[in-house]
Amino acid sequence: MNALAIREVLMDDNVPSSARLVWTYLNVAAEPQNGASLIRDLGISHGTVTKCVGDLIRRGLVRRVNGVLLPVVPQ
Repeated sequence: MNALAIREVLMDDNVPSSARLVWTYLNVAAEPQNGASLIRDLGISHGTVTKCVGDLIRRGLVRRVNGVLLPVVPQ
């Protein structure tokens, strides 16, 4: 992972803080995650996870592959 690219996402005020939390967790999680695991592990609501994942996908920071959420680190 490129530390500068990660810092860029974490410092981007246009990305909601809850979305940054989800994106960071996806990057450090030991196993691939899905919406249910994010709700369980992060203790945030289904609605928040849905909104965050949608926002991250639109920004190109997350991809959904076969129900699994994969983080994308900007180059």
